[in-house]
Amino acid sequence: MKKVIYILSLGFFSLTINAQVQINTGGGVLSFSKSPDFNDANTTGSKYFSENFQSSKVNKGDQDFQIRYNAFTDMMEYKNGSDVLELIKEKNTHFTFQDGSVYELFQYQADGKSHNRYHKVLTDKNDIKISKFQSIKLIPAKKATSSYDTDTQAAYKANKEIYFITYNNQTFEFDGKQKSLEKIISGKSDAIKAFYKENKIKENDSDMIKLGNFLATI
Repeated sequence: MKKVIYILSLGFFSLTINAQVQINTGGGVLSFSKSPDFNDANTTGSKYFSENFQSSKVNKGDQDFQIRYNAFTDMMEYKNGSDVLELIKEKNTHFTFQDGSVYELFQYQADGKSHNRYHKVLTDKNDIKISKFQSIKLIPAKKATSSYDTDTQAAYKANKEIYFITYNNQTFEFDGKQKSLEKIISGKSDAIKAFYKENKIKENDSDMIKLGNFLATI
């Protein structure tokens, strides 16, 4: 059964939620509440880009937890024995996985809405971060409308990855284009133009990392 959980490195605390439970661990306290299960046995695809749990340090602490990212719910999940627990997002903002990948909770405005979402951090240098948001959507099942059609099974499908730049403590959606970057980082047009002239930057991880390394130098 899934549950919602806090991970804190030190100390005890209280929650104003129903059915709270606390577990003492060697380095801290885990606190969680039950959340509803969802039966997706008849759905193809996956809510995860990787269904495996990895050792991860949470909130830059020293203790390792078995964590994975649920890209459908935008939640981090913690494996505790046979239970899978859902971490409380606002209290668990930074994850460093054993494979070197880093996820961080970002808050920003996009498409006229406020967002509070986990991004994979590609570069983080000199207070400039480049990150990407990866998500999965559920395509509902459809019944055949005629004898010529067949029923369609519900399926999880990946959405397009969205890249972001965090600059001056603000996070902006970024399409990889030179003009967009000049609007985000003002006063650096000459350096940005020279960089783009030498590099054909596209919306992919390797180019975004190259761009992040460049931005850390200007």
